Amino acid sequence: MSSRIERVVVTLDATSENLTAIDTAARLAARAKAPLHGVFVEDDELLRLARLPFARETTRDAGTARFTAELIETQFHAAAEHAREELFAAAKRLGVEPSFEVVRGVAETALASATERDLVVAGALTRPVAEGFRTECRWLGLVDAAPGPFLLCRRGSTTGGSVVVLLRRHGPSSARLIESALQMAEARDGGLRVVCLAVAASEPSLPAEIEERLATAQMRLELERASDEPRDLERRIAELDCQLLVIETGAGGRMHDFAERIACDVLVVR
Repeated sequence: MSSRIERVVVTLDATSENLTAIDTAARLAARAKAPLHGVFVEDDELLRLARLPFARETTRDAGTARFTAELIETQFHAAAEHAREELFAAAKRLGVEPSFEVVRGVAETALASATERDLVVAGALTRPVAEGFRTECRWLGLVDAAPGPFLLCRRGSTTGGSVVVLLRRHGPSSARLIESALQMAEARDGGLRVVCLAVAASEPSLPAEIEERLATAQMRLELERASDEPRDLERRIAELDCQLLVIETGAGGRMHDFAERIACDVLVVR
């Protein structure tokens, strides 16, 4: 990956499957020769829920039990320490400079120090908290809020597979999209396929511009036009054995839902 990424920031919490995100972020930081920074967020909303006098959780095996703030605090501290140990171990293994902080607040708190030069990595999978309470992925709300590229990972691998760019329009944003996809494809040692919707594909200069950007890259590139019809588009991306889908900010929740169904990683570029 290019040194244009100044730092890789990985968002962590007690309800996410953090190891996948840490491993992915550490490998990308090593490739970019960039420092790795972990931000563990103690979920203020979960604490407020636990402080309600009627808060209970029900599990199949244990029945009903109090859902307390003390229990959640204990889980936070244990999860943060475990995440810190895993992050520093991954950084040491890959020769990356690590740092780590714990903050309290909502999901957006993780982006407080992030800049447009940072690559933010988050895990899309969750794990139980307390005795079995499970929440949805809290990082989805950050997808369009990150100041720079945002990688939502599910697979936990940075090698192999197809990197697919969904190009909706031609312009400055498409150039950034291609550049970010190129960096990720280089990091994964995989091929890059650019899928153009009708508006982008109608630009006669687009293929030449893409070729020019890839002139110095030793990489296989394929360019194709795709239907604007959502189901046809999803079917085609699935046929490409997509491991990483690269889309622009504001591309819509439908593509995130689709990425979840085929279990691919998603890189969102502003």
